[in-house]
Amino acid sequence: MMHSTAQFRVQAGSHVPVFCILILLVACSRSSEYRGELFTAMAGCSEGVFLPVTPVDSDVVASQGQCLANCLEDSSCMSVNICDDPRGGQVCHRLPETSNGSCTDLQAAAGCVFLEPVNVCQHGGRFNDSMSKCDCYDDFTGPYCERRYRDCSEAHKYGMQGKSSQYRIISIQPLNAPAEYQVECLLAYGGWTVVEERKSSCQNDYNKTWDEYKTGWTTPCNRWLGLDALHYISNQGIATFDMYVRGSGALSGQYYYSNFKIGDKADGYTLTYTGSYNHSSKASGNGFEYGVATKHINGQRFATWDRPDPSGCAISDGAGWWYGTNCPDTNLHKKLDASVPAAIMAQWPDNNDVLEKVSFVKTEIKVLW
Repeated sequence: MMHSTAQFRVQAGSHVPVFCILILLVACSRSSEYRGELFTAMAGCSEGVFLPVTPVDSDVVASQGQCLANCLEDSSCMSVNICDDPRGGQVCHRLPETSNGSCTDLQAAAGCVFLEPVNVCQHGGRFNDSMSKCDCYDDFTGPYCERRYRDCSEAHKYGMQGKSSQYRIISIQPLNAPAEYQVECLLAYGGWTVVEERKSSCQNDYNKTWDEYKTGWTTPCNRWLGLDALHYISNQGIATFDMYVRGSGALSGQYYYSNFKIGDKADGYTLTYTGSYNHSSKASGNGFEYGVATKHINGQRFATWDRPDPSGCAISDGAGWWYGTNCPDTNLHKKLDASVPAAIMAQWPDNNDVLEKVSFVKTEIKVLW
């Protein structure tokens, strides 16, 4: 794939040295493609002009190339006025608007040049002159469509919205994450990223390795996002974790955990939260804090059969989970099979704190942007 290259219109009569182009190429080199020429002249515009709008910021720079590079690093910059500085160098005025390609919007100014983007939009985005911004497509966002959405809640915030039952698979790249992830999004209620879905109608072995839980998996009826992705998503900001559980008896409802975070690999993907509450009209119980305090999982590390916890619960339970000093009664990665003994069956408390067998689990996370 070609390195990306910023494109700016240059008023007729202005000169852009080769070293400025090189500076711009280095400053703007990215993984996506730009189309067209690096610079193109605006026919009919005279030399020595600028766009008379209030700049968002101004800097003294050594070259036009540096001015353009600074503009690309500023999300509010859509064009620049560059004027000679009597003390040496040039003054770079970063502007929040474009001229819409019209010379009539410009004013004469000796020693100045106005530079405007032809298309600085990456990943197939298109520059919208009337709005002075990029219109982005295919799960990309940012001032120049330069990155994926951070998660489903950011996608929802910037317009990817749907009905209460509408889910969509998109690619995201959370803040600081080294890779993209394919995730399932609920595009309503502020946008939720699906962490897990399990159904008793499709049994799947959850006695998986550490690496499998780390990277995640998807089958026709089971989904596990992965501990790495969950770590990066939950550490972007203030996150809420939604637990929907259905099963025997009166078990059918939701429970929420606020300021929810998953630590990194070195920390054993420790699970933490600072608050919890049930759904206002359709609630389940708080399974993360069910039973005696030594069975609670807030502040506990994840464990699997090949990286077991000190008490050996991951081995005896036959599933990866977060474990305290005692094996919890509410490990949702145990079997979803009502015919097996309760000790190896996934259980969760209903709203009256009665422990019931689980037949369906869906968990989601939302970050406040």
